[in-house]
Amino acid sequence: MNGASISSLDPITSTEAIAHDFLGKGGKYTRPFVTLAVYDALTGAKGTEASGARHLASYSDAIFRAALSIETFHKASLVHDDIEDDDYFRYGDETLHRKFGVSTAINVGDYLIGLGYRLVSREAAVLGPEAVSDMLDCLAKSHLRLAEGQGAELFWRDARDKRLTPADALKIYALKTAPAFEAAMYLGARLAGGTEGLETFIRQFSRHLGIAFQILNDLKDWEGDDHNKLLAGGDVLKGRPTVLWALALTSLSESSQEELEQLVNDSALSLESRFQRVCQLYREAGVFEKARQLVDRYQQRAEEVADEVEPDELRRLMYYMVDTILEPPAESISEVIMPTLGIAISPTVDRVS
Repeated sequence: MNGASISSLDPITSTEAIAHDFLGKGGKYTRPFVTLAVYDALTGAKGTEASGARHLASYSDAIFRAALSIETFHKASLVHDDIEDDDYFRYGDETLHRKFGVSTAINVGDYLIGLGYRLVSREAAVLGPEAVSDMLDCLAKSHLRLAEGQGAELFWRDARDKRLTPADALKIYALKTAPAFEAAMYLGARLAGGTEGLETFIRQFSRHLGIAFQILNDLKDWEGDDHNKLLAGGDVLKGRPTVLWALALTSLSESSQEELEQLVNDSALSLESRFQRVCQLYREAGVFEKARQLVDRYQQRAEEVADEVEPDELRRLMYYMVDTILEPPAESISEVIMPTLGIAISPTVDRVS
Protein backbone atom coordinates (compact mmCIF):
# COMPACT_ATOMS: atom_id res chain seq x y z
CA MET A 1 0.00 0.00 0.00
CA ASN A 2 3.05 2.29 -0.08
CA GLY A 3 2.18 5.47 -1.91
CA ALA A 4 -1.44 4.42 -2.41
CA SER A 5 -4.19 6.98 -1.91
CA ILE A 6 -7.82 6.32 -1.10
CA SER A 7 -8.86 7.41 -4.60
CA SER A 8 -6.63 4.78 -6.23
CA LEU A 9 -8.27 1.83 -4.44
CA ASP A 10 -11.27 -0.25 -5.45
CA PRO A 11 -14.06 0.84 -3.07
CA ILE A 12 -15.37 -2.72 -2.78
CA THR A 13 -12.08 -4.32 -1.70
CA SER A 14 -10.25 -1.33 -0.20
CA THR A 15 -11.06 -2.04 3.46
CA GLU A 16 -9.86 -5.62 3.19
CA ALA A 17 -6.74 -4.61 1.26
CA ILE A 18 -5.72 -1.89 3.73
CA ALA A 19 -6.39 -4.17 6.72
CA HIS A 20 -4.37 -7.08 5.34
CA ASP A 21 -1.52 -4.76 4.37
CA PHE A 22 -1.40 -3.26 7.87
CA LEU A 23 -1.63 -6.69 9.48
CA GLY A 24 1.57 -7.80 7.77
CA LYS A 25 3.35 -4.47 7.85
CA GLY A 26 5.43 -4.53 11.01
CA GLY A 27 5.81 -5.40 14.65
CA LYS A 28 7.41 -8.34 16.42
CA TYR A 29 4.34 -10.66 16.27
CA THR A 30 5.01 -11.56 19.88
CA ARG A 31 1.40 -12.43 20.67
CA PRO A 32 0.80 -15.09 17.97
CA PHE A 33 4.25 -16.44 18.77
CA VAL A 34 3.15 -16.88 22.39
CA THR A 35 -0.01 -18.73 21.35
CA LEU A 36 1.92 -21.16 19.15
CA ALA A 37 4.67 -21.58 21.75
CA VAL A 38 2.20 -22.40 24.55
CA TYR A 39 0.44 -24.87 22.26
CA ASP A 40 3.79 -26.47 21.44
CA ALA A 41 4.86 -26.61 25.10
CA LEU A 42 1.67 -28.46 26.03
CA THR A 43 1.82 -30.92 23.13
CA GLY A 44 5.33 -32.30 23.47
CA ALA A 45 7.56 -29.26 22.83
CA LYS A 46 8.79 -30.67 19.52
CA GLY A 47 8.94 -27.17 18.06
CA THR A 48 12.14 -26.49 20.00
CA GLU A 49 13.94 -29.56 18.64
CA ALA A 50 16.31 -29.53 15.66
CA SER A 51 13.42 -30.54 13.40
CA GLY A 52 11.15 -27.88 14.91
CA ALA A 53 10.45 -26.06 11.66
CA ARG A 54 9.19 -29.27 10.08
CA HIS A 55 7.02 -29.95 13.11
CA LEU A 56 5.61 -26.40 13.00
CA ALA A 57 4.66 -26.90 9.36
CA SER A 58 2.49 -29.86 10.39
CA TYR A 59 0.13 -27.68 12.43
CA SER A 60 -3.32 -27.25 10.92
CA ASP A 61 -4.40 -23.94 9.42
CA ALA A 62 -6.93 -23.71 12.26
CA ILE A 63 -4.09 -23.48 14.79
CA PHE A 64 -2.37 -20.72 12.84
CA ARG A 65 -5.60 -18.78 12.35
CA ALA A 66 -6.34 -18.86 16.06
CA ALA A 67 -2.84 -17.53 16.77
CA LEU A 68 -3.22 -14.86 14.11
CA SER A 69 -6.48 -13.67 15.65
CA ILE A 70 -4.50 -12.30 18.59
CA GLU A 71 -2.43 -10.17 16.21
CA THR A 72 -5.49 -8.80 14.41
CA PHE A 73 -6.92 -7.53 17.70
CA HIS A 74 -3.56 -5.99 18.56
CA LYS A 75 -3.28 -4.27 15.18
CA ALA A 76 -6.87 -3.02 15.45
CA SER A 77 -6.05 -1.44 18.81
CA LEU A 78 -3.02 0.27 17.25
CA VAL A 79 -5.13 1.77 14.46
CA HIS A 80 -7.61 3.15 16.97
CA ASP A 81 -4.90 4.26 19.43
CA ASP A 82 -3.12 6.19 16.67
CA ILE A 83 -6.36 8.07 15.97
CA GLU A 84 -7.02 8.82 19.64
CA ASP A 85 -3.45 10.03 20.15
CA ASP A 86 -3.19 11.62 16.67
CA ASP A 87 0.15 9.91 16.10
CA TYR A 88 1.73 10.58 12.72
CA PHE A 89 3.78 7.45 12.09
CA ARG A 90 3.56 3.69 12.64
CA TYR A 91 6.08 1.10 11.42
CA GLY A 92 8.06 3.77 9.58
CA ASP A 93 5.05 4.89 7.54
CA GLU A 94 2.20 7.33 7.98
CA THR A 95 -0.53 6.15 10.32
CA LEU A 96 -3.67 4.96 8.57
CA HIS A 97 -5.78 7.93 9.62
CA ARG A 98 -3.12 10.31 8.31
CA LYS A 99 -2.90 8.45 5.01
CA PHE A 100 -6.55 7.55 4.37
CA GLY A 101 -8.56 9.72 6.77
CA VAL A 102 -10.03 9.14 10.22
CA SER A 103 -13.29 7.56 9.04
CA THR A 104 -11.53 4.98 6.87
CA ALA A 105 -9.01 4.18 9.62
CA ILE A 106 -11.78 3.62 12.19
CA ASN A 107 -13.50 1.28 9.75
CA VAL A 108 -10.28 -0.64 9.05
CA GLY A 109 -9.76 -1.09 12.79
CA ASP A 110 -13.33 -2.37 13.12
CA TYR A 111 -12.72 -4.74 10.20
CA LEU A 112 -9.64 -6.15 11.94
CA ILE A 113 -11.69 -6.78 15.08
CA GLY A 114 -14.29 -8.65 13.06
CA LEU A 115 -11.55 -10.58 11.27
CA GLY A 116 -10.05 -11.60 14.61
CA TYR A 117 -13.31 -13.14 15.80
CA ARG A 118 -13.96 -14.73 12.41
CA LEU A 119 -10.53 -16.41 12.30
CA VAL A 120 -11.57 -18.35 15.41
CA SER A 121 -15.31 -18.81 14.88
CA ARG A 122 -14.90 -20.34 11.41
CA GLU A 123 -12.89 -23.26 12.85
CA ALA A 124 -15.65 -24.84 14.98
CA ALA A 125 -15.74 -27.92 12.75
CA VAL A 126 -11.99 -28.49 13.17
CA LEU A 127 -11.39 -27.39 16.76
CA GLY A 128 -14.78 -28.27 18.18
CA PRO A 129 -17.63 -25.91 19.13
CA GLU A 130 -16.81 -25.97 22.86
CA ALA A 131 -13.17 -25.01 22.32
CA VAL A 132 -14.14 -22.24 19.91
CA SER A 133 -16.77 -20.95 22.34
CA ASP A 134 -14.21 -20.86 25.16
CA MET A 135 -11.68 -19.01 23.01
CA LEU A 136 -14.22 -16.45 21.77
CA ASP A 137 -15.31 -15.84 25.36
CA CYS A 138 -11.70 -15.23 26.39
CA LEU A 139 -11.12 -12.87 23.46
CA ALA A 140 -14.30 -10.91 24.20
CA LYS A 141 -13.38 -10.49 27.88
CA SER A 142 -9.87 -9.38 26.93
CA HIS A 143 -11.30 -6.92 24.42
CA LEU A 144 -13.58 -5.39 27.06
CA ARG A 145 -10.75 -4.99 29.58
CA LEU A 146 -8.49 -3.39 27.00
CA ALA A 147 -11.25 -0.88 26.14
CA GLU A 148 -11.73 -0.12 29.85
CA GLY A 149 -8.00 0.56 30.21
CA GLN A 150 -7.88 2.73 27.11
CA GLY A 151 -10.97 4.58 28.31
CA ALA A 152 -9.35 5.28 31.67
CA GLU A 153 -6.29 6.65 29.88
CA LEU A 154 -8.39 8.91 27.64
CA PHE A 155 -10.49 10.26 30.52
CA TRP A 156 -7.34 11.06 32.49
CA ARG A 157 -5.67 12.67 29.46
CA ASP A 158 -8.63 15.00 28.91
CA ALA A 159 -9.24 15.81 32.58
CA ARG A 160 -8.13 19.05 34.20
CA ASP A 161 -6.80 17.31 37.29
CA LYS A 162 -3.54 15.59 36.31
CA ARG A 163 -2.98 13.95 39.68
CA LEU A 164 -2.25 10.25 39.34
CA THR A 165 -1.04 7.70 41.88
CA PRO A 166 1.39 4.93 40.91
CA ALA A 167 -1.27 2.40 41.95
CA ASP A 168 -3.81 3.89 39.52
CA ALA A 169 -1.24 3.98 36.71
CA LEU A 170 -0.49 0.30 37.27
CA LYS A 171 -4.22 -0.52 37.25
CA ILE A 172 -4.48 1.10 33.81
CA TYR A 173 -1.49 -0.94 32.63
CA ALA A 174 -3.04 -4.14 33.94
CA LEU A 175 -6.17 -3.40 31.90
CA LYS A 176 -4.45 -2.20 28.74
CA THR A 177 -1.52 -4.57 28.35
CA ALA A 178 -2.03 -7.75 30.37
CA PRO A 179 -5.20 -8.99 28.56
CA ALA A 180 -3.38 -9.51 25.26
CA PHE A 181 -0.74 -11.72 26.89
CA GLU A 182 -3.42 -13.59 28.85
CA ALA A 183 -5.51 -14.21 25.73
CA ALA A 184 -2.47 -15.34 23.74
CA MET A 185 -1.50 -17.86 26.42
CA TYR A 186 -5.08 -19.02 27.02
CA LEU A 187 -5.67 -19.71 23.32
CA GLY A 188 -2.48 -21.75 23.12
CA ALA A 189 -3.52 -23.82 26.14
CA ARG A 190 -7.08 -24.29 24.91
CA LEU A 191 -5.87 -25.36 21.47
CA ALA A 192 -3.71 -27.95 23.23
CA GLY A 193 -6.76 -29.52 24.82
CA GLY A 194 -7.70 -27.57 27.92
CA THR A 195 -6.77 -24.99 30.53
CA GLU A 196 -7.71 -26.83 33.72
CA GLY A 197 -5.27 -25.95 36.48
CA LEU A 198 -3.58 -23.27 34.36
CA GLU A 199 -6.01 -20.34 34.17
CA THR A 200 -5.01 -18.74 37.48
CA PHE A 201 -1.31 -19.07 36.66
CA ILE A 202 -1.86 -17.60 33.19
CA ARG A 203 -3.86 -14.67 34.59
CA GLN A 204 -1.33 -13.82 37.31
CA PHE A 205 1.70 -14.29 35.07
CA SER A 206 0.19 -12.15 32.31
CA ARG A 207 -0.66 -9.36 34.73
CA HIS A 208 2.87 -9.14 36.10
CA LEU A 209 4.44 -9.49 32.65
CA GLY A 210 2.10 -6.92 31.11
CA ILE A 211 2.75 -4.31 33.79
CA ALA A 212 6.53 -4.77 33.54
CA PHE A 213 6.31 -4.58 29.74
CA GLN A 214 4.36 -1.31 29.85
CA ILE A 215 6.76 0.30 32.32
CA LEU A 216 9.62 -0.64 30.01
CA ASN A 217 7.71 1.04 27.17
CA ASP A 218 7.47 4.16 29.32
CA LEU A 219 11.22 4.15 29.81
CA LYS A 220 11.85 3.56 26.10
CA ASP A 221 9.62 6.53 25.30
CA TRP A 222 12.40 8.71 26.67
CA GLU A 223 14.82 7.30 24.11
CA GLY A 224 12.70 8.27 21.10
CA ASP A 225 12.17 6.01 18.10
CA ASP A 226 13.56 6.77 14.64
CA HIS A 227 11.53 3.98 13.00
CA ASN A 228 8.21 5.45 14.08
CA LYS A 229 9.64 8.99 14.16
CA LEU A 230 8.59 9.46 17.75
CA LEU A 231 9.77 12.36 19.88
CA ALA A 232 11.54 11.34 23.08
CA GLY A 233 9.26 12.03 26.02
CA GLY A 234 6.22 12.04 23.75
CA ASP A 235 3.96 10.38 26.32
CA VAL A 236 4.24 13.13 28.91
CA LEU A 237 4.12 15.93 26.33
CA LYS A 238 0.89 14.46 24.91
CA GLY A 239 -0.63 14.14 28.36
CA ARG A 240 -0.74 10.35 28.59
CA PRO A 241 -0.95 8.84 32.09
CA THR A 242 2.24 6.94 32.89
CA VAL A 243 3.74 5.50 36.02
CA LEU A 244 6.71 7.84 35.48
CA TRP A 245 4.40 10.83 35.83
CA ALA A 246 2.79 9.31 38.91
CA LEU A 247 6.16 8.59 40.53
CA ALA A 248 7.24 12.18 39.89
CA LEU A 249 4.12 13.58 41.55
CA THR A 250 4.71 11.46 44.65
CA SER A 251 8.37 12.49 44.97
CA LEU A 252 8.63 16.16 43.97
CA SER A 253 8.03 19.18 46.17
CA GLU A 254 4.67 20.92 45.81
CA SER A 255 6.17 23.74 43.75
CA SER A 256 7.92 21.30 41.41
CA GLN A 257 4.68 19.33 41.03
CA GLU A 258 2.89 22.51 39.96
CA GLU A 259 5.67 23.31 37.50
CA LEU A 260 5.50 19.81 36.04
CA GLU A 261 1.74 20.07 35.50
CA GLN A 262 2.10 23.48 33.85
CA LEU A 263 4.87 22.30 31.52
CA VAL A 264 2.59 19.84 29.74
CA ASN A 265 0.36 22.61 28.37
CA ASP A 266 2.88 25.47 28.18
CA SER A 267 2.74 26.30 24.47
CA ALA A 268 5.02 29.30 25.03
CA LEU A 269 7.98 26.92 25.40
CA SER A 270 9.40 24.81 22.60
CA LEU A 271 8.94 21.04 22.73
CA GLU A 272 12.68 20.65 23.27
CA SER A 273 12.68 23.07 26.23
CA ARG A 274 9.70 21.36 27.81
CA PHE A 275 11.24 17.93 27.29
CA GLN A 276 14.55 18.99 28.87
CA ARG A 277 12.87 20.51 31.91
CA VAL A 278 10.52 17.54 32.44
CA CYS A 279 13.50 15.21 32.12
CA GLN A 280 15.38 17.27 34.70
CA LEU A 281 12.45 17.11 37.12
CA TYR A 282 12.14 13.36 36.58
CA ARG A 283 15.82 12.91 37.37
CA GLU A 284 15.53 15.04 40.50
CA ALA A 285 12.69 12.78 41.65
CA GLY A 286 14.62 9.61 40.83
CA VAL A 287 11.77 8.55 38.54
CA PHE A 288 13.79 6.48 36.08
CA GLU A 289 15.52 4.47 38.81
CA LYS A 290 12.22 3.86 40.62
CA ALA A 291 10.58 2.73 37.38
CA ARG A 292 13.39 0.26 36.71
CA GLN A 293 12.95 -1.08 40.24
CA LEU A 294 9.25 -1.61 39.48
CA VAL A 295 10.17 -3.53 36.31
CA ASP A 296 12.45 -5.76 38.38
CA ARG A 297 9.73 -6.28 40.99
CA TYR A 298 7.07 -7.33 38.46
CA GLN A 299 9.56 -9.43 36.54
CA GLN A 300 10.36 -11.28 39.77
CA ARG A 301 6.65 -11.78 40.45
CA ALA A 302 6.13 -13.22 36.97
CA GLU A 303 9.03 -15.62 37.50
CA GLU A 304 7.63 -16.67 40.89
CA VAL A 305 4.34 -17.58 39.22
CA ALA A 306 6.23 -19.54 36.56
CA ASP A 307 8.08 -21.43 39.31
CA GLU A 308 4.81 -23.15 40.27
CA VAL A 309 3.72 -24.15 36.77
CA GLU A 310 3.63 -27.65 35.33
CA PRO A 311 4.60 -29.15 32.93
CA ASP A 312 8.26 -28.27 32.82
CA GLU A 313 8.06 -27.31 29.12
CA LEU A 314 5.50 -24.59 29.86
CA ARG A 315 7.45 -23.34 32.85
CA ARG A 316 10.60 -22.97 30.75
CA LEU A 317 8.61 -21.16 28.08
CA MET A 318 7.33 -18.69 30.67
CA TYR A 319 10.90 -17.99 31.80
CA TYR A 320 11.80 -17.47 28.15
CA MET A 321 8.89 -15.06 27.70
CA VAL A 322 10.08 -12.98 30.65
CA ASP A 323 13.61 -12.83 29.25
CA THR A 324 12.61 -11.99 25.67
CA ILE A 325 9.56 -9.78 26.15
CA LEU A 326 11.16 -7.71 28.89
CA GLU A 327 14.58 -7.74 27.21
CA PRO A 328 13.75 -8.00 23.48
CA PRO A 329 16.27 -9.95 21.36
CA ALA A 330 18.11 -8.23 18.53
CA GLU A 331 16.36 -10.41 15.95
CA SER A 332 12.70 -9.56 15.51
CA ILE A 333 10.30 -12.38 16.27
CA SER A 334 8.45 -11.37 13.10
CA GLU A 335 11.26 -12.84 11.01
CA VAL A 336 10.48 -16.23 12.51
CA ILE A 337 6.71 -16.21 12.78
CA MET A 338 5.31 -14.13 9.92
CA PRO A 339 6.23 -16.42 6.99
CA THR A 340 4.35 -19.23 8.72
CA LEU A 341 1.29 -17.09 9.34
CA GLY A 342 1.06 -16.10 5.70
CA ILE A 343 -1.24 -19.03 4.97
CA ALA A 344 -3.88 -17.65 7.29
CA ILE A 345 -4.96 -14.45 5.56
CA SER A 346 -5.87 -15.36 2.01
CA PRO A 347 -8.59 -12.87 0.94
CA THR A 348 -10.75 -15.65 -0.47
CA VAL A 349 -10.43 -17.68 2.73
CA ASP A 350 -11.07 -14.94 5.27
CA ARG A 351 -14.00 -13.21 3.63
CA VAL A 352 -17.27 -14.29 5.20
CA SER A 353 -19.58 -15.69 2.54
